[in-house]
Amino acid sequence: MSPLTVYVSGHTNDTSRGIYQYEFDTETGVLTPKGLAAESKNPTFFAFHKSGQHLYAVNEVAEYKDLPTGYLSAYNVDKDTGKLTLANEQPTDGEEPCHLALDTIGGEYVLVANYSGGSVASFPIISPGSPQSRLGEAVCVHRHANHHKASGGIPDRQEKPHAHSVDIDPTAHKWMISMDLGCDLAIVYQFDRRNGGKLAPHSTFQFPKGTGPRHLKFAPHNDGYCYVISEFSNVIFMLEFNFLEGKFYEVQRINGLPDDFKGENLGSEIDISPDGKHLYASMRGHDSIAMYTIDEYTGKLSLIGHQSSGGKHPRHFTIDPKGRFLLVGNKDSNNITVFKIDQETGRLTEVHKAEHEQPTCIKFRP
Repeated sequence: MSPLTVYVSGHTNDTSRGIYQYEFDTETGVLTPKGLAAESKNPTFFAFHKSGQHLYAVNEVAEYKDLPTGYLSAYNVDKDTGKLTLANEQPTDGEEPCHLALDTIGGEYVLVANYSGGSVASFPIISPGSPQSRLGEAVCVHRHANHHKASGGIPDRQEKPHAHSVDIDPTAHKWMISMDLGCDLAIVYQFDRRNGGKLAPHSTFQFPKGTGPRHLKFAPHNDGYCYVISEFSNVIFMLEFNFLEGKFYEVQRINGLPDDFKGENLGSEIDISPDGKHLYASMRGHDSIAMYTIDEYTGKLSLIGHQSSGGKHPRHFTIDPKGRFLLVGNKDSNNITVFKIDQETGRLTEVHKAEHEQPTCIKFRP
């Protein structure tokens, strides 16, 4: 099996300068560093265009060109070397953007969540998939404070809206969902790709006060089932999404921590194996990966156990396209831990560790 290309980004400083490139051995799980792919300021999350020719990154800052906003960067990916060339940048019309999603049907839009700005924005991709591709200006911005109030459940973290993620539903491809950590809401927008990528508020799902919903993951083989990890309550919610109504309904809640854990913890990332059998969630504080089986009929979760993340503050992780390995970025211990996934049990076994300063996002190149 030929090696895969992996990109890693995070907060930047004098020694960490942007988005880095690795070669990943699909037999051993070993990561080999290939150097800096692109210099960028605080590229804390990124995603690839479906063509694999472009990468889009949020730059999590509060000021851009003397404006109170973060920004979004578009890169062209060299097909041979994997190096990144900046195409252009666009302000996100909100401070500290932290998450983004791409329109997977036409590949014509990028959607962004501004954390401190408490807003979501839609950007057109001009000439998608071509060497001349670049980002247009934001066509639509929605500030959550205009329609929703912060819950105040965690006073110093839920003092105002905080849009923490954006996702497009994988079946109808017409709903954009934002998890707002400050309001304890899942906010559903109608996404109109035929009308310039406009977003129209449609419905909300209310989580318990003090939940802090962070990230969402749809099941790969039953798109009606999805799972949300909470940052504050450390609970994983199983929801059912009705694609005709554009509404969520709760099915299950399950703890993300051992029952006897008494320390402080923040839930972080959530993902599902490509075969749809196992779900994983990272826990910052307990510094572990919670492992679950997914019932193939009901979609409900059953806890397998917890695996040490191999470091401190596992903010992000990713699963390789074949579902054989899981890579965890431990931000506060400056390392990436690679685990092999047992295909039957879903359990994790550490096979490799690489040093990397403050990793916050890890992705395989398509």
